[in-house]
Amino acid sequence: MMKRLFFSAVCSVCAAALLLLPSCEKKAPEKDMSDYGSMSITSEPSGAEVSILGKVIGTTPYMTKPVPSAMYIVKFAMDGYDPAWLPVNVTPGRQVEAHVALVPENATVIIDSNPSGAHVQMNGKEIGDTPVLLPDLALGSYSASVQMQGYTRRDISWKVQNGRPILINVPLMNNIGTLTLDSDPEAAEIEIDGQSYGVTPFKDFIEQGQHKVRLSKNGYKPYEKIVTVNRDETTELNARMEMLPGSLTIESVPSGAALFINGIDYGVTPYSRDVIDAGDYTVRLSKDGYDTLEQLVTVHPGEPMNRTFTLDSNLGTIVLSVNPPGMNVYLDGKFICRTEPEGKSRDVSKRVTIKNLSSGEHTVTVSNKHAKPDVQNITVKVGKGRTEQVSEIKAWLPDTTIVLKNGSKYTGRLTDKYTDDAKRFMFRHSAGITNEYNRSDVKEIIPLNVIDGE
Repeated sequence: MMKRLFFSAVCSVCAAALLLLPSCEKKAPEKDMSDYGSMSITSEPSGAEVSILGKVIGTTPYMTKPVPSAMYIVKFAMDGYDPAWLPVNVTPGRQVEAHVALVPENATVIIDSNPSGAHVQMNGKEIGDTPVLLPDLALGSYSASVQMQGYTRRDISWKVQNGRPILINVPLMNNIGTLTLDSDPEAAEIEIDGQSYGVTPFKDFIEQGQHKVRLSKNGYKPYEKIVTVNRDETTELNARMEMLPGSLTIESVPSGAALFINGIDYGVTPYSRDVIDAGDYTVRLSKDGYDTLEQLVTVHPGEPMNRTFTLDSNLGTIVLSVNPPGMNVYLDGKFICRTEPEGKSRDVSKRVTIKNLSSGEHTVTVSNKHAKPDVQNITVKVGKGRTEQVSEIKAWLPDTTIVLKNGSKYTGRLTDKYTDDAKRFMFRHSAGITNEYNRSDVKEIIPLNVIDGE
């Protein structure tokens, strides 16, 4: 069958060729065209070279003259596209359509580097680390960048002209130098080209070239400099940072106190200074009726220092110990406070301090209508500028009722050792009388409201 087709194709081509030859005789004999047909040969894209049996007959689109009916193998060829072959069966008296869509010719490209592992970018996109395989690249021009930390970036370009594989080997060159940074003061924060690198002192490898170094620290003006790092060399930078001034505001309670800073008179409080050198300053405040105050104040670089001093009156003071908590304290008939527990104690109160008292005798009254005694009056003589410590004032103030399961009921005080989960506890029935109870014998423990309104 193949021999017959090949023979038919050859005969057809020969016949077609004979049709194109000029006649040697004056009159050619008429041929029988009943067994002839034709081909309409097209391609996408157009312009492909058309061959039959190795002979180029034209380019697409191409219309053949009548040829003997047979099976023909039509070859299509065009630069940039894979060749294509198409069998075409020409039948008598008909025009046969022969069309192919040519496939663009592609190539495979391999990009490698020395050393391997470099990042490859094409058109701004990461495509992998070397070695990188790029299959099916169409004909045309391409470019990429190859970069690796510690090496100079390389830009490469290549052209795909046919379907042959392309190997691109990119040698990379080391571009590392050493940068050391020191600052006065130390521990300044480091930025190199906008990225954080810890604090000074600093020493590390860095790519060669120019780099923007920025040092910053609270209270100091930022330090910036462009440094050049050379390959296989050490670049040193010692930065002395400029200290920023601080500010100082001084107030006193009460205000109007005479103010001296490092022995220099600065008027009276309140006082404010927007710009002052950082450092230590001795501040002294004085006011009639109050103790003179002297204190060291530290102004930090670039920071505001705001201080308020409370002056202590140099009038008399009374210090009281009044127990237990919950007792009302009056001075000369004026309510001062209600005693509060010292920590978690049930029996010990915080000390009561009464300041700014004129000299002479004052009456201290301690009371609670639930206490025994319910009122106690004490006369205290106060001297100017002196603190009078008054002996402990004690009262018996029941604050708890316990009810036993046997029906007994007692009012007194729980001791400081009492806890909610204790199996046994101590209970004071009165001053100096304490009994121990099993928790299992107690039906109820009832706290009492012993607050006496002032």
